[in-house]
Amino acid sequence: MTPPDRARAYLAKLPPAISGQGGHAATFAAACRLVEFDVAEADALEILKAWNLTHCQPPWTEAELRHKLADAYRTTAPRACFAARNFLSPCPLSSPLPPSRRPALPPLRAGTAQDFAALASRRGLAADGLRLASARGLLRFGGHRTRAAWFILDGTHRMAQARRLDGQPWTPDAKAWTLAGSKANWPVGADEARPFAVVAFCEGGPDLLAAHCFIAAEARGNDCAAVAMLGGCARIHPDALPLFRGKRIRLFPHVDDTGQDAAKRWAAQLADAGAEVDAFNLAGLRRTDGEPVKDFNDLAAIHADDFEQHRCLWNLFP
Repeated sequence: MTPPDRARAYLAKLPPAISGQGGHAATFAAACRLVEFDVAEADALEILKAWNLTHCQPPWTEAELRHKLADAYRTTAPRACFAARNFLSPCPLSSPLPPSRRPALPPLRAGTAQDFAALASRRGLAADGLRLASARGLLRFGGHRTRAAWFILDGTHRMAQARRLDGQPWTPDAKAWTLAGSKANWPVGADEARPFAVVAFCEGGPDLLAAHCFIAAEARGNDCAAVAMLGGCARIHPDALPLFRGKRIRLFPHVDDTGQDAAKRWAAQLADAGAEVDAFNLAGLRRTDGEPVKDFNDLAAIHADDFEQHRCLWNLFP
């Protein structure tokens, strides 16, 4: 297949780009994918125009599509192997990592309205933010160990983690199930954050979803990405650090010793890699049920009094 053919096949499987639900970010991501498939700019416009008519609600104008492509060509480097990032079906091209070094994934899908509604209800999050995470390729749904599950992963296939959609643990000691072959030190979404100047850097799959919900709520889909380490004990993989050079990064650590230690470790690594880094302190905030906020996901249920008292702080993203 030629690069345009591969690009058309990839874009056809992307979820819809809906206004008010991360539509700009989804369309810009589609434009970036065309660049990464090494599609010529003239061909890219025709492909994006066709995709716009079938996937965008409402469709963008041609001038708007040209602007998004121009931004994509300015910020994104071509990579012929990008088609391997389509993990919804087998890919004929070589993958970023050999199969023996990647997690074995079950069949996955981008998610239905029912999937988003169920997960939003379970986590206390907005479905719009979950759609944004899905549009960016970081949230998928499928089956694992005979249970309906949601998965956090990205196009590099280095790390994949599953949680039950019903909110129950896999075992008494395991809420999250890291798939065999995963690299625990890979920051999920680092590669997808390439086009964005600002990164919300958090810990764990639920916090990654919450970050996308706040990005959508604050209308920061144009310039802000979310990235997560799926555990607080690892150092950031050295291959990922160059991806953060020159970016503005805000850490959202958990309010416990592991989270605070992780934030210090990650901040030092990111700063050494050339990023500008600070952290958002969640300590002392309360949820609506009176319990303390312990992580970014809890922030979605912040107590109204704490929200008013700290209103001046709610510029979550720099």
